[in-house]
Amino acid sequence: MPNPLPDDVRAALAAGQKLEAIRLLRQHTGLGLAHAKAAVESAPVPAATSPVEYGWELPSEAKAALDQGKVLQAIRLLRASKGIGLKDAKSIIDAARGTPAPRPGGRNPSGLAPGEVPRSGFGLGVVIIVLLVVAAGLWLMRRG
Repeated sequence: MPNPLPDDVRAALAAGQKLEAIRLLRQHTGLGLAHAKAAVESAPVPAATSPVEYGWELPSEAKAALDQGKVLQAIRLLRASKGIGLKDAKSIIDAARGTPAPRPGGRNPSGLAPGEVPRSGFGLGVVIIVLLVVAAGLWLMRRG
């Protein structure tokens, strides 16, 4: 797409709202769904460094809650005032706090989800083989 995306489309992308970005782009340009989707997917996703940079002005109540360290209350107030989802509100509040955004998929560099314990090398296949050997041994003892 030769022209840059409109500001509100880029803001939706920065907040992780791909469907909203496609909807907004269709409104601005009149593109069909497939072309708008392709344009949004081919656009570089901007890294949100602050909510204001992408058109997100925090409500004064949410700013006050953040200043007091009440992150959950700030998220709740932002959701109520903007009518957005939890994930988007959290991303905006995290950007306002300067907290780095989580990696896509919620995984950390080790590949484990938060709280997930690494698996041991002892797999289900080994357990099945042991059970089969024991069953065969019992069968042979009864037979003989």
